Amino acid sequence: MRKQERALAIGGCAIVLALTSGCAATSFESSIPGPGVPRISNLRIEPTHAENGAQVALRFDFRDMEGDIIDVYLGVTAEIKDFTLATGLGPAVISRGRYLGLREGTAEETIKVTMRPAPGPLPMRRFDGSVAEPEVRQGAVGGIRVYEVFVVDRQGQASNRLRVQVTVRPQAAQDEQG
Repeated sequence: MRKQERALAIGGCAIVLALTSGCAATSFESSIPGPGVPRISNLRIEPTHAENGAQVALRFDFRDMEGDIIDVYLGVTAEIKDFTLATGLGPAVISRGRYLGLREGTAEETIKVTMRPAPGPLPMRRFDGSVAEPEVRQGAVGGIRVYEVFVVDRQGQASNRLRVQVTVRPQAAQDEQG
């Protein structure tokens, strides 16, 4: 019993460290601020509370005196749902070339907020041997998602990283809507 408590304590510490360290490892480390290095600020998400599967707008201000921003990256640094924490889901390009030639301005990207059900326990078996899994609708999951945004220019210089969170509500059941 004592080993189990110790394992739980170590697991809890690991979760706290993962949340506070922002362990989304990427190949793009933020470049040292200086001439020619892009900078972003004032990241916001609208709306801050959205239904699972809804579109939200990410907006941020950018400044790059060379005007050579080529990629906007979006990563999920944390996702909390069904009492489960996921961290370090790597970034992906959400916009390529859209801000090339602009030295400063406000970027706006639309994304779809989707949370999938966490993997459940092993399926229950009925007496006849068939599988009896509880049904979980795709949109029936809610939670909190933390996004991280940064930009990269033609020289491969990555901007600073900003984070924003969105609260995801489960979709209303079909019979409740009608």
